[in-house]
Amino acid sequence: MEAWDVQKADQHHPRQALLPEAALTPPSAPGYRLAVPVPAFVVCPACLGALDDGLSCRRCGRVYEESDGIFGLLDRTAPGIDAKLRELAAWPLLAREQGWYGTDDRIDGALPFLNRDLGWDDRAWAATEHGFQLLLDRYIRPGDRVLEIGAAKSWAAQHLVPRGCEYVACDLVVDPVIGLGRGRFFEERVGGYLRIQADGERLPFADGSFDVAFCVATLHHALDLRAMVRELARVTRPGGIVAGLNEGTRAPYRSGANPEQEHEKELGINEHVHTMWAYVWTFTRAGLRPLRLEYAEGRDELARRNIAGKLLRVGELPATLWSLNAYAYAGLSLYARRR
Repeated sequence: MEAWDVQKADQHHPRQALLPEAALTPPSAPGYRLAVPVPAFVVCPACLGALDDGLSCRRCGRVYEESDGIFGLLDRTAPGIDAKLRELAAWPLLAREQGWYGTDDRIDGALPFLNRDLGWDDRAWAATEHGFQLLLDRYIRPGDRVLEIGAAKSWAAQHLVPRGCEYVACDLVVDPVIGLGRGRFFEERVGGYLRIQADGERLPFADGSFDVAFCVATLHHALDLRAMVRELARVTRPGGIVAGLNEGTRAPYRSGANPEQEHEKELGINEHVHTMWAYVWTFTRAGLRPLRLEYAEGRDELARRNIAGKLLRVGELPATLWSLNAYAYAGLSLYARRR
């Protein structure tokens, strides 16, 4: 692959048939009962103070709300919040434009393994499948408390909750079709879990709350990459795992301005393309020790390449490093341990 489609459409959202208009907030649902109460490790995103039963901060007095099973814990006074709110509104617009604003239980029930289980042939989803399966096999254990930021529909619930994990899904977007509102479908499949509207650069969790914190194709949307990675590190316990899966990367010789992202930017979606080295440096500075750098599509894809395939004879790391620095655009999954 000489070029990589750097998240032209968010990898959480498969292309589906266009449906009628829907609100940006979850629809009212008479009789809906909150599946999971707010636990003590959920705190005020502005000051990290404790919340009372009414979602009021005991320290600063800010008041938050719950709607249709989703806790709204955005700090609307935070720096950059206007850009975040524009992005929140932009994702449904992009989905409608591109034809994937819709629900399909068969597709959502297979996420992210659309190629494996439904016979799709989509390289972007193949990369997400590979990175997520590696996370499940090597870094997730029964009983872990697992945070996902940029969770979109929160499809990871159907793989984590049955393993005995306590799963917490965070995203800015609460749309009932492509956002956290769709989580009701997954709750019906596997049971309740926390869904929280939150900013990944200002997380509403106490220090060291999670055994594992991860995201899929999310870090490149950060206004401040260092702030988002620092927050992931802060809320993960020492010895815990932080992972960024299927992040688009650029070679050091390529500009950070990718023409393929211009329309998304015009809509209000925050798009950036970082080098592999930027991710590694940012993780390291946040107190995270990289454990594994994975070419997003995995070893089999490297083996099909000319130079990368030859470098595999030396080792997977040399082949991965060469590919992420030689190809103009590629993809990276990075797994690290909290010091």
